Amino acid sequence: MSDYQVTTVTVSGLKDNIVLPKFQRGYVWNKSKKLELIESLHRGFPFGALLTFQKSVDQKEKLLDGQQRWSTILDFQKNSASYFKKLSPDIYKQNIDKLNSWITGNSVDKISEGEFDDILSYRYDLSDWADEQKEKYNFEHKKAKDIRDLIKHVQNLISEYLKVEDIQIPIIRYTGDEGNIAQVFENLNKGGVQLSKFEIFAAAWTHTAIELNFTDFQNEILSHVKDFYLNKQEKAENYGFSLDGFSEDDLTEKRVINLYELGIGIGRFVSKRVPALVTDAEKSINEIGFGILGISTNIDPKKLGSIPNSLIYIQDNIETILNKADRISNKLSTIFDKLIQQNTNKNNNGLEYHRALSTTYKTLSYFAALWNEKEGSTDEISIIKNIPAYYVKDSIDGIWGNAGDSRLYEFYPKSNTKHYMTAPDKNEFLNRFRSWIRDENTATERFTSDVKALSTIHANLTYLSDLVDYGESLQFEHIYPKARIREKDTGKKVILGRLGNAMYLPKNLNQNKKTKTLYEIDNSKKYDKVIAESFYPKKTDFDIVFEELEDNNFGTVNDKILERSYQVANEIVNKILFNKFE
Repeated sequence: MSDYQVTTVTVSGLKDNIVLPKFQRGYVWNKSKKLELIESLHRGFPFGALLTFQKSVDQKEKLLDGQQRWSTILDFQKNSASYFKKLSPDIYKQNIDKLNSWITGNSVDKISEGEFDDILSYRYDLSDWADEQKEKYNFEHKKAKDIRDLIKHVQNLISEYLKVEDIQIPIIRYTGDEGNIAQVFENLNKGGVQLSKFEIFAAAWTHTAIELNFTDFQNEILSHVKDFYLNKQEKAENYGFSLDGFSEDDLTEKRVINLYELGIGIGRFVSKRVPALVTDAEKSINEIGFGILGISTNIDPKKLGSIPNSLIYIQDNIETILNKADRISNKLSTIFDKLIQQNTNKNNNGLEYHRALSTTYKTLSYFAALWNEKEGSTDEISIIKNIPAYYVKDSIDGIWGNAGDSRLYEFYPKSNTKHYMTAPDKNEFLNRFRSWIRDENTATERFTSDVKALSTIHANLTYLSDLVDYGESLQFEHIYPKARIREKDTGKKVILGRLGNAMYLPKNLNQNKKTKTLYEIDNSKKYDKVIAESFYPKKTDFDIVFEELEDNNFGTVNDKILERSYQVANEIVNKILFNKFE
C-alpha cells in the first residue's frame, strides 16, 4: 500500500491550512523562474505537485516540497501588477501612458510605475486614490470616474491573465511515518534547484538534541539560532506561510537545539568575531560553522554527514569547542584586520575587507592548525606568525581550489601532516610571486580582485598609514594614468592591470588627478614619504615612459610597470615574513 494520497485543492482551500517546516530551505527562485511559472499557469500548462504531510485532519499540512511554486502563486496574488508588467509589457505601458497623458498643464510629475502597481494590486481604496490624483494633478476634463474606470480595466486584464482561484493545485499528501519526513525531504534532492548538503543536514538532523547551559558563549549560540529562525519566519510570512516547529518562547525556556542549529550558531559566532575571513552570507556561515564541528570531532570534511555520531562528545564539550572557536577567531581577526581592511567602500560608509585571497577551506585550516595548541605556546606563536605568509603564498600557488577538503583534513589535529609552524622559504616564495606576476597577472586594464587584495596588503604594511587616516575614503589608482597611456596606446598593448601599477589614493585626490602624476599635483611635497615607501616611480621614470609613448614604444611602459610589480612583491614578502601580527 502506498504511503501517499493524491488530490487537488484551490488556493483559498490551501492558503490557511499549510505551514513550512523549519528545516525547509529559504526562498531561492529568481525573478525569471517566478515569471516562467506564472506564464505557464496563464497558458494552462501543468506545473507539478506540492508534497505535504498532515499528521491528523485537525492539524495543518506541512509543505515538504513545492515551496517555490506555492510562494510564487501567493506572491502573484499580492503583487500581481509587477508580474503583469513583465508578462504583458505593451498593455501595461499603453495604460500607464494613457493615464499620464490625461495630466495636463506645466506639471512635470507623472504617476510612477510604483504608484500604478500599488493601486493595481489593491493596496489602496480605489475611490480615495482617484480623488487624491485629481487633487494632486491637473486632469483637465477627466473625472475621478475616468481614472477609476481605467484602473478597473487593467485590474480586470490582470485577473483575466491568471484567475488564481481557478487554479487546481495538485497535492501529493504523504501519509507514512512522521519519523521518515527528513528522509523524504532528503530524497527530493533531484532536479530543480539542488539542495546543499547543509539543507539536507537541516532535515536529517532534526532528531538530534543539544542542551545549552547558561554560559555567555552558549547564550550567544542560542541568540544566533533565534535570530536565524526569526529572520526565516519573517521571510516565510511575507509569502503567506507560518513557520512550523519554531517557538521563540519554547526555545528560550528549554534551551535545546539540534546539531544543524548548532552549526548555524557557530558559523554566526565566528563571523561576528572574524568578519575579515567569514562574511555574514549564509553559505560562508554554514561552511565555517559545520567545518568547525568537523574539526572539533576530527571528522573528515568529506564526511560531515556523520557528525551526529559524535553527538555525546559535542554535548559534553560544547563549552570547550566555543572557547577554542572564540580564541582562534580573535587571533585571526588581529591578523587580518591589519592585512586586508581599508576604507574603500563605494558608498563611503565604512571599512571593507578585500577577501579575494580567502577561501573557506583555507580559513578552516587555520582553525585546524591552532585547535589543540595551548595559548601562548611556542607552536601557537609560530603558527600565528606564519599564517599571513601562507595566506598570500597559498593564493599565488592556487592550492585551495580543487580538493580543498582533502587538503584541509591534513591540518586536522588527528592527521597533523600539515601545519604552519615553519615559515615558507623566502627565495621560493619570491620566485613564485614573480612568476605569478609575469604569467598570470596580465589583465589589460582593470585591477582584478586578487590585485586589489595584494595591493591592500602592501599598502597596509608600508605607506598607507602615512597617507590618510581610516576616515578618508580611498580608491585604487593606476599609477601610470590610464587615460594618458590609452591616448597613445589605442591597441591596449600596455598591461595596466598589473600589481605594479596599483596603489591607493584619497578619493578626492584621485578624481582630480586623472591624467597627472603625483609630482604634477603635489606642490606641497605632502606625499614625499608616501612616494618613497610605496616604490612610486621616479620623475625620470615618468619622463622616459611619456617620451617613449610618443614614439609608440609600449614595451618600455610594460617594463617599468613590471619593475615596480617585482618591487611590491619583494616588499610584501619581506614585511609578511618578518612582521609580528599580534
